[in-house]
Amino acid sequence: MPPLPEYPRVLFKKSPLRLVVGQIRFPLQLRLADTAFTAPFQDALADDYPVAAREQQVAFQVTPKGGLQAAPSETLLRFASRNGDWAVVLGESALTLEVRGYSAVEEFSSRFEKVLGAAKERLRLRERSRLGLRYINEFRHDAGRSLADWAKLMNPELLGFAGNNLLGGTVEHMAHEVRVRRDDGVLAIRHGLLVGGVVEPIPTAPVAEGRFYLLDMDYYDERPSPLDIAATSRALTAYNDVMYRFFRWSLGESMYKHLEPNE
Repeated sequence: MPPLPEYPRVLFKKSPLRLVVGQIRFPLQLRLADTAFTAPFQDALADDYPVAAREQQVAFQVTPKGGLQAAPSETLLRFASRNGDWAVVLGESALTLEVRGYSAVEEFSSRFEKVLGAAKERLRLRERSRLGLRYINEFRHDAGRSLADWAKLMNPELLGFAGNNLLGGTVEHMAHEVRVRRDDGVLAIRHGLLVGGVVEPIPTAPVAEGRFYLLDMDYYDERPSPLDIAATSRALTAYNDVMYRFFRWSLGESMYKHLEPNE
């Protein structure tokens, strides 16, 4: 198969993008649990992210008998924009920028650079153990009732044999995951036919129902390096380019028109 084709950049009026997440991980910083230490970081973000809150990160671990039990939780600091669309989340080993819905990569990179700059200056972060950029898309269409329907809406190569009625009957659920190691990191692609939604809506938004097609792309680099803001921004731009091209490749003609491209 030839490499991903190039596509002109297009904005969609009905974008399926539900969540964008940019994150750096770093060696454990116990002092980040001290609010007196993190307060200057909050001050630096206050103009763009004035709504602060604490939240618990709940994790589970497998017991020796094979059961699940709650692991010690971590308190995270969330700094959100007034409308709740944008948020910065700080933990003892991770710093995350997230936005619900579409954001041009230039705006996202600019905001991420500003957040990282504040972290270097106010929190004295110097190392990066992981960089990641993730796009979660939820495609919805009135004609997308069965997987065979989605094979007409999306690129049929994306759905594979499950989309062509090879096995007979109706496919009620499908979930695939592919991880590709590339020169600049790993690209993980999760896609499939699901019900409901995977991105929790903001309190004022309606809860999604019905079948949808998930396209979740996560591009990351786990090689430790100094925290270089300019290099981080260049990496995000490169990751975005590859994931946008895969996103465009995944669309069938019907879905492309349904999303109302702003050509």
